Amino acid sequence: SGPSKTFHSKGDEEEKPKSISKKLVKGSLRPGRAGVKQFKSKQQSEKLSRKRKYQDGTQEESDSKKPKWNDFKRKKKELKQSRQLNDKSNYDVIVKSKQIWESLRRKKCDKEKREKLMNELQKLLHGKIKNLAFAHDSTRVIQCFIQYGNDKQRQETFEELKDSLVELSKSKYSRNIVKKFLMYGTKQQIAEIIKSFKGHVKKMLRHAEASAVVEYAYNDKAILEQRNMLTEELYGNTFQVYKVIDSF
Repeated sequence: SGPSKTFHSKGDEEEKPKSISKKLVKGSLRPGRAGVKQFKSKQQSEKLSRKRKYQDGTQEESDSKKPKWNDFKRKKKELKQSRQLNDKSNYDVIVKSKQIWESLRRKKCDKEKREKLMNELQKLLHGKIKNLAFAHDSTRVIQCFIQYGNDKQRQETFEELKDSLVELSKSKYSRNIVKKFLMYGTKQQIAEIIKSFKGHVKKMLRHAEASAVVEYAYNDKAILEQRNMLTEELYGNTFQVYKVIDSF
């Protein structure tokens, strides 16, 4: 009979070395890498905390620099009142005229009461209309005075303002005074207003406020002759030269 076969148990076999992954080998070759990662993360967290502190600091500074609007409005109001009190004559007139205007502009105001208020307003504004025409709060009073006034009152107002019609047309609030004259004025007053625009039409049409006044005058109030006068300036110097030659 042949030699007997011997069976070795697993324990008897010599333990073979286990295969080590490359990743572990690489990690073992660099023993300080985990420490480096921890150091980097610590640095980043410190940077973030410093950045947050800086942002909080800058935000506090910007908040301190921002003006407090309630204080700003209060100071502005006080400055306005002090400026008005310095020019006390106009200030008193504006305050009184606005009180009359509040009653005058209401629909409930009857004819007799309106006439009485208009006479009071006429005495109050006499000789001061030009000074008040450019103020934003008193322009409405003058507009109302032109609208509800009689021919004599309108003419008195027109005489005070006729030398400043172009300037009034260029003002944001005062341009409405010129428009009121174009709406409620006599034919003679309308003709004088349109005539005052001569030589200024180009500049007025390029102006944000005055262009609306010229447009209204041209479209709604001007006759053919007045329209031609307004448009002549837009044709250039050649037209003006030939016009002079034709007139001879």
